[in-house]
Amino acid sequence: MIEFKWIEWLGYLASIIVAVSLTMANIRRLRWINLLGASAFTLYGWILNLYPVFFVNLFITFINIYYLIRMSLTKDRFHLIPISWKTSIFLPRFIEFYLDDIQNHFGNIDIDFLKNYDSIFITRNVVPVGLFIYEKENDGIIKIHLDYEVPTYRDYETARYFFREFRELMNRDGYHTYITFSTISAHQKYLKIMNFIEDKKEPGKFIRKI
Repeated sequence: MIEFKWIEWLGYLASIIVAVSLTMANIRRLRWINLLGASAFTLYGWILNLYPVFFVNLFITFINIYYLIRMSLTKDRFHLIPISWKTSIFLPRFIEFYLDDIQNHFGNIDIDFLKNYDSIFITRNVVPVGLFIYEKENDGIIKIHLDYEVPTYRDYETARYFFREFRELMNRDGYHTYITFSTISAHQKYLKIMNFIEDKKEPGKFIRKI
């Protein structure tokens, strides 16, 4: 039976971490996980005197640290841009481009149904990264039909900005509560992070005060 030393397990662990980092669509998350893997490989190379492994991964470690610091010091600029299905050429193209990912989070959503409701793009440094489609109901209710963030920017910062800024607009008009529906675990997780609470009497229905 082959016996593995702890240093060999460190090498395997570092390999797995680096491989996992490359599956991340979010750049910030990729950098953090890759930093962990490169640091483990740096230690691995130093202990075993594998200097090519040591120096390359030390360099990668510092590169990751540099970009993470740069990201933390860069202040993103967000904007809310109302957009109309009737006049926008870009909106249908955006939906078409991200349709598979949208369906992964919202199921087989009816695009024609969405065209009946108000839509807002959330831009981040002038890049459209989020799309919010909603319906104004009676009694101060905003019903959310789509609350989507593109994978590259899916770090919750866009959503936090949206709910913070949109609240001021809706409060002025007398709206006080969001409701939305989801049976998809990935989207339910997002809703809970955004402080939505699942209705105990109606599973799949989520509510949040504006």
